[in-house]
Amino acid sequence: MTLELSKLSGQVQAMGQEMAVRDREYAEQVVRAQGWLTEYAEQAQQLGEIIRESSYSAAIPTGEPVDSQTALPPVPERFTFIAADGTEIQPDSHDIAFYYLINVGALVYRHGSGQTPEAYSLPTIGYSESDIYEEGVPVTGNLLDIKRDIAEITCLADLCASEPRDATTVAVVDGTLILWTLQNTPPAYQAQKTQAYLQQFDRMREAGAAVAACISRPRRSEVAKLLYLAHLGGDIDQAKNPRDPEGERMKRVPDYAIFETLPPGARSALFISPSKTNETYYRTRGHTVHFFYLNLAEEEKRPAIVRIEVPAWIADSADDLRLVHGSLVAQARIAGDYPYALIRADELAFISTKERDAFENMITSSLVRAGVPAALSPKKYYKTLTRRGKRKFR
Repeated sequence: MTLELSKLSGQVQAMGQEMAVRDREYAEQVVRAQGWLTEYAEQAQQLGEIIRESSYSAAIPTGEPVDSQTALPPVPERFTFIAADGTEIQPDSHDIAFYYLINVGALVYRHGSGQTPEAYSLPTIGYSESDIYEEGVPVTGNLLDIKRDIAEITCLADLCASEPRDATTVAVVDGTLILWTLQNTPPAYQAQKTQAYLQQFDRMREAGAAVAACISRPRRSEVAKLLYLAHLGGDIDQAKNPRDPEGERMKRVPDYAIFETLPPGARSALFISPSKTNETYYRTRGHTVHFFYLNLAEEEKRPAIVRIEVPAWIADSADDLRLVHGSLVAQARIAGDYPYALIRADELAFISTKERDAFENMITSSLVRAGVPAALSPKKYYKTLTRRGKRKFR
């Protein structure tokens, strides 16, 4: 044992005390923001243009009152719910080969049919020069995340395209619809990747699917920022002031906490994401991302608030919006407080340690048969021994 816990006891105790103070302050901020939701409902509606013109990262209101609550709508007796999620193995220069693996899991659940859900696991290896390098840069970190996001949405679009055109289909991806990881990349690269991603939106719209993304315990505070701006009477300069302690505290209040007052099965008002990517790329293609918060909890259970994102053509359709709302709650009722198909998609995408070891053995065997030296770097070799409970030296 190399972690000396006795040396951490004082720090852990101090952390507990500080977190207790922060929790009390946080609870006060949440209550205040919840009060503002009603108090400034009318003022908030008028702030959309100010937010757009200033590029302030606050939620942009739509035509719905910002304090509105929409009860759980009925859902069709029969509909198809398709969910997708993905995971990856990052390239490692210390490994036996420089490659990446993306595995997308998906589940097709046909409500009301009595059929067994259809499960899919779709793994892909990136190993060629064009796979593992883009413009001379290794595809690692956020660059691989973008590839995974595109693989997930492409899988979802493929499954939607295979459904009958007149079927009632909901297609949901785990996470966000916005490629946030593109923000610090060159504009040409952003345009290329966003186009590839949004082409799948086009395919799903053509297939007649109601598309959405589901984010569990989201940390975004866009509605909190909107409410604080309303509290300031629309003073955008003050809202952006990093030396304003009240404003900085409010920016740390996650939106989901504000909407924990939603009744079970109810959703919040609809907002537009202030993301620059949303405005620059999505809006011009007719896919502007909207969002709302939804309580997936059952009656008399603690709130289970998720953020649901939908493209503009779903937000603009009352029927499709009700279908997304109702179907997500119906799925959550299967598992308790989270959509069952998304849980299964995550399980199908997950790569266990045992599976990873078996996959690496496959690669080693393939390299040996091809006459290619297959060895870990010395650094990784010794780290591997340590992590498996072995020691080279005693």
